[in-house]
Order: sequence, then C-alpha cells, then structure tokens
Amino acid sequence: MRLVRRYFTLRCIGLHLTIVVLLPVFAWLTAWQYGRAIGGNSLSWAYTFEWPLFAGYAVYIWWQLINDQPTALARRLSASSASPATDDDATGADVHQAEEKEPGWALVAGKGENGRPSSVTVLTPRHSRIRAQTPEEEAALAEYNRYLAELSGSDADASNQ
Repeated sequence: MRLVRRYFTLRCIGLHLTIVVLLPVFAWLTAWQYGRAIGGNSLSWAYTFEWPLFAGYAVYIWWQLINDQPTALARRLSASSASPATDDDATGADVHQAEEKEPGWALVAGKGENGRPSSVTVLTPRHSRIRAQTPEEEAALAEYNRYLAELSGSDADASNQ
C-alpha cells in the first residue's frame, strides 16, 4: 500500500501525465521526420534519430524524479546530525557528503544560521560545503595576499613613471 501511495502523490501524478503526453508527441515527431527524410530532406535524418533520444531522456528523468526520496534522506541526515561528530570521527564527512545529495544543497551556502541571507554569514558544517581553514592554510593565504599586494604596488609604481 505504501508503494502505491508513493507513486500517486500529486507530484508523481503530474510527472505521469507529463510523460504520457510527451512520449506520443516524440513518437509522432519521429514518424514525421522519417517521412520527410524518405522524401529527400537529408537534414531530417538527424531529427529522425534525435526524437527517440529525447524520449529516452524524458523517461530517464521521469524515473529519477519518481524515485527521488528527499524525505527519507532528510530523516537520515537529522538522525546522524543528532550525535555531534568530533574532528577524528568520520561521521562529519559522511553527513557532509549526504547533504550534497539532498535537493537544493547548493542553495544553502551563503545563508545565516536562521536560513535568511546575512551580511556576516556564519557557515556551519551542517549548512555549508565550505570547511574551516586550518592555521597553515590561513598563513599561506595571508602570505599570498601580501605577495599580491606587492605586485599591485609595483604595478602602480611602474604606471606612474
């Protein structure tokens, strides 16, 4: 019964109707282009093979969207984030990788902890793909920025002369 309910949600019914309309249209377009190709239009040969590829891609996307389970993934993420991970623990990386599979994962970077955009963004590992810099990375970045400032200063001196 759960399986039946899963495939007959409002979203899935819309996807089913879309594929039921698209596949006959793609079949008709294939037959139409084939008729034109037989009639002497050589460009239509490409479209004769292109429309079935579009139909196959539409079926692939339909299947992926029907079997998308964002709620199950969200439940797993909340269960694994309930136990805090230490730096030595691999669960932090696992949660981070699982978040990237969650729909819309790229849209949360740049938002504050409350979910609204902020001028000073506090990015936590749970809400961002960006990890904190190590002290070595910070020192290397500071050194590189000093180097760029030197180059900029020498360019400004050369242009003034």
